[in-house]
Amino acid sequence: MSPISIAFDTTNTANQAALFALRDAVDAGSGMVGDVASADRSIKLAEQLRRLAAVASVDSMQAVEDARVYVDQGHASARVMVAHLAGLSSSDAFRLDKIRRMVHGRRADQIAVAWCAGSLGVDQAVVLARVYANPRVRDRFIDDQAWFLARATKDSFAKFEKRIARWLELADDDGADPAPDPTFESRDASLSQDHFSKAWHLRSQLGSVGGSRFNEVFGAYVEAEYALDRDAARERCGDAATADDLPRTAAQRRADALCQMAEDAANNPSTSVRVKRVHNLIWKGETAEELFRRWNGLAPRTINIDDYGVADLDGHVVHAPTAFAELLVDSFRRVVVNAAGVVVDMSRSQRLFTGLARLGVELQTDECYWPGCHKPTSACQIDHLRPAARGGPTTQSNGKPACLRHNLVKEAGYTVTRAPDGAITITTPNGETVR
Repeated sequence: MSPISIAFDTTNTANQAALFALRDAVDAGSGMVGDVASADRSIKLAEQLRRLAAVASVDSMQAVEDARVYVDQGHASARVMVAHLAGLSSSDAFRLDKIRRMVHGRRADQIAVAWCAGSLGVDQAVVLARVYANPRVRDRFIDDQAWFLARATKDSFAKFEKRIARWLELADDDGADPAPDPTFESRDASLSQDHFSKAWHLRSQLGSVGGSRFNEVFGAYVEAEYALDRDAARERCGDAATADDLPRTAAQRRADALCQMAEDAANNPSTSVRVKRVHNLIWKGETAEELFRRWNGLAPRTINIDDYGVADLDGHVVHAPTAFAELLVDSFRRVVVNAAGVVVDMSRSQRLFTGLARLGVELQTDECYWPGCHKPTSACQIDHLRPAARGGPTTQSNGKPACLRHNLVKEAGYTVTRAPDGAITITTPNGETVR
């Protein structure tokens, strides 16, 4: 497998020398590992390189912040611009940004020196940066820098993390203004999809009171799912039915209970949010055709990976065989697109992108079209690439999903053009191209 090629700007002599030195170290490899001593040397060398590379990344982010060049590119912050250009995940970019604020904040001087020397691990720095971000304990944090560094060197990471958490608990017991329920302020919930298994993961942190209520309702739904399984088992096996005869596992019943809670909430006439109960799925034509062939008993054919897939409007991948089972009984609409990804049979002339015209634009992409922005299509507006005020038509070829921020940014002198193959080019007011 050939290595990933990244073009670096080596016009700066110091940067060039550092790059060449790092490249030489990587090319030299870790060497032969034949005993514990050689393994120790190899591991420590690789870790030192990783730490110094992280130092360079944080310094680069600070340079972008100081120059504020991210503003001209339409990015919300230096962190967003670095994540986009370097291809980082949001979590990695957040980690680097927290470290940047700590080591370039000019107060944690001892930690900054250790960080720049590569004697502080990246994960340890992330833990310390999280504590530093709390303004209520920052003064005490500055006073205890030497203790933090000693612990980072002597403790394992797991022990270090627990020790720092205890330090924070003692230093900031309830915050500057204690609340009756501290967990209420930190409540959160999110859903994310694993791109490989296509499974959805629910993560949440509820306040003590809200969590207690949720637990009570959830427990009742789990019990109801168990009653359904118990009745089904007794109907099939009689009164001698045991737990092994239940059609679902306990884990499956818990998952189904949660989904049933959502379904009941959506059907509740007194709900606080009117849920639009329409599930739009986007099929690759070759995928639907192949599954229809197999359903009719024909031998499977190989499908090109780029021609395979089923997803919703936000790009979340759906298990194709399961979606196909619904396709057989549900209504669907066939949409024809041209080579540029433009929906050609749903376009009509109107002022606003609504109805079928809006759906046609949404089908083109699963996120905001601005480079580095990943706001999902369902949370976007439909933007006229060429503004309607300047004669831009309300057609599929002149529309793209854009989040509220970038829909407004574009109106500040940015020019957006679309090539015949569908590629988007954004030019800033000073003539630069947003990469």
